[in-house]
Amino acid sequence: MPGEYTFNTGDKEIMEIMSGEMEVQLPGSEEWINVVGAQNFDVAANSAFNLKVKSVSDYCCHFVQ
Repeated sequence: MPGEYTFNTGDKEIMEIMSGEMEVQLPGSEEWINVVGAQNFDVAANSAFNLKVKSVSDYCCHFVQ
């Protein structure tokens, strides 16, 4: 759902965006990256990332151990 979120992850994570639109701020970065459906991004283990979800979105988290 649209809104602003912070997610924490213990394991490395691959976020696969199936549909929708959002901006992501990855750990250690000041930059916001626009992400739309059929894209993905990686998040380092033991970190947090921020999302600004612009439209209803569908995503899948893949955890890499």
